[in-house]
Amino acid sequence: MADTLGLAIIGTGTIANAHMRSLEKHAPARVLAIYDVLQDRAEAFAKRWNIASVATDLDAVLGRSDIDAVIVSTPPFAHMGPTIAALEAGKHVLCEKPFAFDPAEAQLMTETAERTGKYLAVASARQRCGAATRKAQELASNGSLGDVYHVRSSAFRFRGRPGIDILRDTHWFIDYARAGGGALIDIGVYQIDVLLWLLGNPKVISVLCSTKMGIGDPAPAPLVQDVEDHAVVMFTCEGGKSGILEITWSSNVANADQLMVFGTKAGLKFGPLTMVAPGPYNKLRPVEQKVLDVADGETAGFGDVSQQFVDAVLAGREPYTPARHALEVTRVMDAAYRSAKTGHAVALD
Repeated sequence: MADTLGLAIIGTGTIANAHMRSLEKHAPARVLAIYDVLQDRAEAFAKRWNIASVATDLDAVLGRSDIDAVIVSTPPFAHMGPTIAALEAGKHVLCEKPFAFDPAEAQLMTETAERTGKYLAVASARQRCGAATRKAQELASNGSLGDVYHVRSSAFRFRGRPGIDILRDTHWFIDYARAGGGALIDIGVYQIDVLLWLLGNPKVISVLCSTKMGIGDPAPAPLVQDVEDHAVVMFTCEGGKSGILEITWSSNVANADQLMVFGTKAGLKFGPLTMVAPGPYNKLRPVEQKVLDVADGETAGFGDVSQQFVDAVLAGREPYTPARHALEVTRVMDAAYRSAKTGHAVALD
């Protein structure tokens, strides 16, 4: 097994800096080259992170034998091209979220990875890296909770619209043509991924969604926002399993986030991770037992999504999130937006 992994980063916007903050602290990772269609931005990124090679075209990156894997951190509308090109060139890929707007594109990327025998992970797995979600998934999968039949996530930002309240230089977040949606596809994708993971990644059979835009001051001229601030999604799965997501960029509620897992023997609530089950003597009274003494987001011993990708590739095991799981998340997101548009539940094949 190799000791280090040669990496290239495609796209040098805001999220690429997040990957670099992680990778520069991780000895097995060696970022050898970067590429961006905006050459000035690429040069500034390389200078900031002391990266020697700034490629002038994608082929120059993918043709290098010392580059083993690629992180695709372009905006969402530009994920498929470099992802498929990298896989065809024999590189492993970590693709930023959302995987794709169109499930057909996610399907093509997934099939390309399987055909080429290369790992394709998607950054929608960020929530899987926290200590609490890792422990919760362990308890859900080993039978400690019984049959896990329902999950629920509520995540409310008070004011956090990218391009308006935060990340004010990244205006594409509020542009439907480039972002594909708002709060749901931006941060809800993380929650959809972890909810399905905690359920055991069952096949989703129906999705119902409602969205709302216009919470808080409008985007300052000449910017125009045409994506949602708020979304509610309910999905049903094979085996009678279900999930509910409430997600907001902007709301008038604070400090009310929740993540809950419902099993036939016991349940879990987060913040801190706590198991709830009937008492040993009085079955009608709940007994709560703290499962972890660390913060929910603690990642010690596991690494964040960038570090975990590097370690998994070096170890020869599939990283988080496998492309097939990310494809199911994409199918749910697509169905949710179709449901919000029509006002009716959408059935999935």
